[in-house]
Amino acid sequence: MELYYEDAYLQSFTSRVTSLSHSNSHVLITLEKTAFFPGGGGQSFDTGFMYGKNGSAEVVETRMEGGRVVHVCLVKGRIEQGEEVECRINWERRYELMRAHTAQHMFFQCLSRFFDNLRVVKDDIDVGRHALFIRSPQLLDYKRVAEAEKLANRVIQEGRRVIIRWMKKEAVEADVRMKPDRIKGSEVRVVEIEEFDKSACSGVHIRNTREIELLAVTRITREGEEYAIEFEFGERAREFLLNMKRVCMETCSTLQTHPELLGRTAEKLKEENIAMQEQLRKLSEEVLQKIDFSEKTGVKVYSKILSGVDNRKLMEKAGELIKEQNALVILANRDGGFLLIAKNPEMGIDLKEIAEKAFSIMEGRWGGKEYFVSGAGKAEKVEEAVRFVIEAAGGSHE
Repeated sequence: MELYYEDAYLQSFTSRVTSLSHSNSHVLITLEKTAFFPGGGGQSFDTGFMYGKNGSAEVVETRMEGGRVVHVCLVKGRIEQGEEVECRINWERRYELMRAHTAQHMFFQCLSRFFDNLRVVKDDIDVGRHALFIRSPQLLDYKRVAEAEKLANRVIQEGRRVIIRWMKKEAVEADVRMKPDRIKGSEVRVVEIEEFDKSACSGVHIRNTREIELLAVTRITREGEEYAIEFEFGERAREFLLNMKRVCMETCSTLQTHPELLGRTAEKLKEENIAMQEQLRKLSEEVLQKIDFSEKTGVKVYSKILSGVDNRKLMEKAGELIKEQNALVILANRDGGFLLIAKNPEMGIDLKEIAEKAFSIMEGRWGGKEYFVSGAGKAEKVEEAVRFVIEAAGGSHE
């Protein structure tokens, strides 16, 4: 019997053990009836405890196997088949997941009011992580996401009831959000946020939107048309918003601007930085073309540490320089900690032995041929690595 559907707020109950089996260090227990939720609808499972006459069991996972709810337990003492056990749900965990799950339903509907053709890819409702994964042919711009967030908080304050009912599959209304191919039985469990959203769902939910208290989007990431929207609610949402306010005010103070101008100021700084990086790249390429060598013990050592240059340009230049007799080329890019070591193929220097030590200094990785190697490591170690290569080859670094 699934008590978690009868009363999602039930925190403790008594039940009889119907079976026990062992799986490595865990004991798998089934009960005559249970309020432990096995997970579903993107919502994580319940944990908690069972107490018997001669032992106790910590429920570390709950899952559905073959139509039965299985409790994965760590047992102390002895739990026996047929005995009655007192069970307690980890309520703090359960209640967080219930609130997050209802918040996810509500927020998706809010987003749908501002963006067309949204589709849920999956939900990820776990302790400390609440995320909604959606597909959208439109760009989810922050302005409209903020409007959806504002609507969500209005729905929270309105205190709308959360109504759950079972319906025949063929009788489900057109405005119910569901994926028919995922529903195995003839009945559908519909979760409705009163006069706002309807969705087929197997998860457990709160009774009223007011229990969410406050919702705040904390992060949006994108990959193609798929978006991951992370959010917080309640006290953690308040903490997040207060922290963001502090960061905003500190940043405004540093940049000597006003909050309403912060976005434009950041864009301007970004544009200026891109322009400076381009200027640095051009200067570095000019320096690269004028590179000269120092000669010692018959070796022409071309060495230079640059910034902002395209690593492919370094490799092209090295390819030209090593055509010279007795040429050794050491070129580095501080950006990304890139290092290239090359020699004229006719030279007897053991380049791989030198490279092994140089990239060890940089704590990096490398690869290449006997006469041309490259790789990357810690940028702050580039100069030390270049000095080592020059000394090992008998040259001097300018």
